[in-house]
Amino acid sequence: MSRLTTPPLEAGLVFVEQPDRAALQRLVRGADHEGETLWVDAGGVAETYGLLDEGATRRELRGIRVARAFQAHQHHQLVRDLVGEASERTALVVAPNLAVLYEAADGSAAETERLFEGALALLADLADALCVPVLVSAPHGSDEHRAAIRDRAADVVECRRTSQGYAFETEEFETTAYWHRGWWQTTIPYWVDLCGAVDGEPAATETAPATLREVAVE
Repeated sequence: MSRLTTPPLEAGLVFVEQPDRAALQRLVRGADHEGETLWVDAGGVAETYGLLDEGATRRELRGIRVARAFQAHQHHQLVRDLVGEASERTALVVAPNLAVLYEAADGSAAETERLFEGALALLADLADALCVPVLVSAPHGSDEHRAAIRDRAADVVECRRTSQGYAFETEEFETTAYWHRGWWQTTIPYWVDLCGAVDGEPAATETAPATLREVAVE
């Protein structure tokens, strides 16, 4: 039985649609890779308590290197610095709240827009050059900036908060089970994947509503 609750991350620029900062932290902790994680932070997403939440293991947090930006020019420069910092050891790059500092910047809109577009282009090029996932989010960004990121992205991870935890979804993945200490919960799609269809039809269409089931784990 698979305990996979976050999607495998493919190489390329990945736009994360997140309900809150903890969703991105959970996605990073669940990433299955060996190597360092370079994180350019904006808005305090890389908080210690969040990364250590839910009993994160040393393996999940090993190799995370965080640089924090507090204004647009600083953020742009840190993204430029990634080119020199990244190496064959780099397995993941994270740049949350990509638009927030540029939208809050003083100065001309033309200049800050040029800085934003440059940072986005550098992150996309870095993903291609290193052949690693580069996670980008913009939960508070304008519609124009969010659209620009989505257009550049090679993949999109949708996330929503449920009563049992975060549910992630991509074109190839859907969270169908939620693991807790001593027990787990499943969804109807989980049993469809496990057991197949019922009378030639997907089991999900035969059972309504799609309720969660609780199963004890010894």
